[in-house]
Amino acid sequence: MKLLHTSDWHVGKTIRGRSRAEEHKTVLAEMADIADNENVDVIIVAGDLFETATPTAESEQIVYKALLDFANTGAQVVVIAGNHDNARRLEAVTPVFHAVGSIHVVTKATRPSEGGTITIETSTGETAKVAMLPFVSKRGIVKAAELWDNEAFENSQKYTDRVTKMMALLANEFDPKTINILVAHTFVHGQALGGGERQAHFVEEYAVTSQSIPTTANYVALGHVHKAQKVSAGSVTHYCGSPLQLDFGDGETDKQVNLVELRVGAPGAVTPRILTSGRRLQTLRGSLAELQAQAQSISDDTWLRVFIDQPNHAGLADQVRQLFGDRLVEVKVTSVNPTVSTKQPRRIGRSARELFAEYLSERNIDDDRLLDAFNDLVEAELDATQHVTPGGDVST
Repeated sequence: MKLLHTSDWHVGKTIRGRSRAEEHKTVLAEMADIADNENVDVIIVAGDLFETATPTAESEQIVYKALLDFANTGAQVVVIAGNHDNARRLEAVTPVFHAVGSIHVVTKATRPSEGGTITIETSTGETAKVAMLPFVSKRGIVKAAELWDNEAFENSQKYTDRVTKMMALLANEFDPKTINILVAHTFVHGQALGGGERQAHFVEEYAVTSQSIPTTANYVALGHVHKAQKVSAGSVTHYCGSPLQLDFGDGETDKQVNLVELRVGAPGAVTPRILTSGRRLQTLRGSLAELQAQAQSISDDTWLRVFIDQPNHAGLADQVRQLFGDRLVEVKVTSVNPTVSTKQPRRIGRSARELFAEYLSERNIDDDRLLDAFNDLVEAELDATQHVTPGGDVST
């Protein structure tokens, strides 16, 4: 049996306000082509299809079309809800997917007998048991009274224990004569994050341990972490990561899906397939001259974040925006205001120009044009508020 593992699409996510809808369409189509060309039997989507619990109509269209495209490859499609997904909203469309016959959606923790574990028969005659555990919130496990009375570590341990028991209950349906797969949207303690994860759901209170993973699975497909990585557990366990670089914290890493070869009684054999769709995210740092030297070597399809390491002056950020164009989504001058004196400045007997020059110096802004413009404003104000008498005296 051949399986394709993907997760954490986050359709609807923008990059500093810029839409990434076209990138999502392209990368989801690329995954459907991989599944089709590789004759994949099962496609797993391990949660966080959407970026927000209130997705736009455009985002819903992108996701639902992708799931139908997956089904059209001939594969069985298994989908669970993540912490970003609106479980009720996703559940509302599951009857439509069930009518398709090859798209299986679970939006909340469900007992095996009620659909939490399903049996899939492939066209080649193999049988798979697939256990599905969507994201489980802490409030769904730890009651309000316990949050009030218990120490934090006690509640953390209770969450870990309960989720571990849920996975064990689902895995009880595994059969040594079938291919056994666990799909979960959860954080295994100690794993490295990628970029763009919701930090509140990656503290210890929301973690399970590698010992929580059932040892009877041929493959465990995890979602929630955006960086692809193997988890050291009793079964072959992987995060496949997000299909797009979702934030600059992604570290400019390649993105992938996992192709997994499975057979009864053997651990899954995982082959990463690098995805080529979607724009890369890159961070540049340097002086204006150094950035100018790099500009020609940066692809037009790259989203850029730029840190300018030099004294600020009027229009510096605009110069960088003009240099990189629409690729630039964030620019910061990093050398502004490194140290500001706490001493009360001496003002008596000093001109306004001197005081303004000191203000700029404290903020490491080196721009004579600002001083000249300030001086012009001061002189214009004096001209407007003063007049000279015939005797040469100045009066206000």
